[in-house]
Amino acid sequence: MSRLFVGTFVAGLLLAGLAASFWPLPGHTRYRSLTTVLPDGGRQEDFIIRWPDDRVGRNGENGAGLPADAATGAAVLEDSAGQRVSAETFRVRDTDDNVIGVASRMAGTGGAIADTNRSVSNWLVVIPSRGAIFLSQPDAFDTTARQRDTVNGVIALSTMQNRALWNNTTERRITAATPRYAGRILRGTSEFAGLSGSFSETWKLDGINADGSTHGRIILSTLSERTE
Repeated sequence: MSRLFVGTFVAGLLLAGLAASFWPLPGHTRYRSLTTVLPDGGRQEDFIIRWPDDRVGRNGENGAGLPADAATGAAVLEDSAGQRVSAETFRVRDTDDNVIGVASRMAGTGGAIADTNRSVSNWLVVIPSRGAIFLSQPDAFDTTARQRDTVNGVIALSTMQNRALWNNTTERRITAATPRYAGRILRGTSEFAGLSGSFSETWKLDGINADGSTHGRIILSTLSERTE
């Protein structure tokens, strides 16, 4: 019986190997890298996120019964000292509107994710066919998702989907404006390995829906050069 079991198991592995050689698993679609070579050296590449379309919801959430500005993909932690941290996940697009990967954004205040009292955001952009790039910046204002009580319990309220943010403008620079606080490219893997430079995060409002919800774009614009 044991010989039959082992023989069948090995035969199954061989058949699986042969099948994989004739029908290989599909690879990740690789889109052309849309980068611009700068006159003074380096390159610029922009990553686009559309809200709320590209927000990745948490497991078990379908948005039913939540208000229009609820960020169902945000996770929020806050302590009694006022330290707050929020985490969100999005699909990422290139400037031709192709979905090329995913990005996570972690924002914190009161020293929640950095040794500072400023609001700070960390981005991790992962493109399966190219690698990952890690970005960090101090924010121009508090960008962490907020918690509030509703009849459905405590939910996260996304800053970008708060209509009050857009009373007088359709564009917000999130990266603190002074050069000292410019966003930094910390490190990368694969194609992004050895890159250094800066980046800026900008939110652009495309419109306000009839129900009061908003839609727009997050633009992560990177300026990098290879140092290794």
